Amino acid sequence: MGVNQLVRIAGLSCGLILLAGCAGFRTADNELDAASRKLATENTMLTSKGENVPDAAITRGGDFLIDGKSVALTPQQRKEVLAYRAQYIEIAQQGIAIGHEGVEAGRRAVVPMVFAALFGASDDAIDASMNKRLAGVRDATARLCDRLPALMATQQRLAADLPAFEPYATLTPKKIDECRDDALKDTDVAEK
Repeated sequence: MGVNQLVRIAGLSCGLILLAGCAGFRTADNELDAASRKLATENTMLTSKGENVPDAAITRGGDFLIDGKSVALTPQQRKEVLAYRAQYIEIAQQGIAIGHEGVEAGRRAVVPMVFAALFGASDDAIDASMNKRLAGVRDATARLCDRLPALMATQQRLAADLPAFEPYATLTPKKIDECRDDALKDTDVAEK
C-alpha cells in the first residue's frame, strides 16, 4: 500500500459500507483483517512522484529497497526509516479500524432500512437515516486525515536526510486537503 493509497483510506474505509452490501459484511470484515495483517508483516510499498521511478519499499527490519535493491543506510537513517514505517502503519491501521466501524454501521442499518422501505419511507428519509448512522465514521475519517500533516513532515525529514527517499515523499498539503474533503463528502449516501 503506497502513500497515495493511504490518503484515500479515509474515503475508501467509509465506502466499504457499500461494498459490504454487495460482498457481505463478513467478507468486508475479513478483507479488512487481511489488509491489517499484511500491513504488519509485509514490506511497506512506496509510490513515487514520477513515471520512471522504480518501485520502493521499506522492510520490517528497516531496509529501504529501491527496485528490490537495498540502499545503504546509516544507523540514524535506518531509525528514521523505521519511524516512518511505524507512523505510516499506525495511520493505515486506524483507517482499517474505521473501515470496520463502517461495516458495522452498515450491518446495523440493514434491518431498519428494509423496514423503512417496506413501510413507505421516502428515499430521502432512508438516505438521511443512513447519513446519520455514518456521522461517527465520517468524523473518524476526517480525524484520520488530520494525522497526515505529521506523516508529511516525517516524509520531508526523511527525504532531507536520505535523498534516495525524495521521489517517494509524495504527500502534499493539497492531498491532505483532498483527503479531508473526500472524507466528509464521500460518506454522504444521498450523493451516491
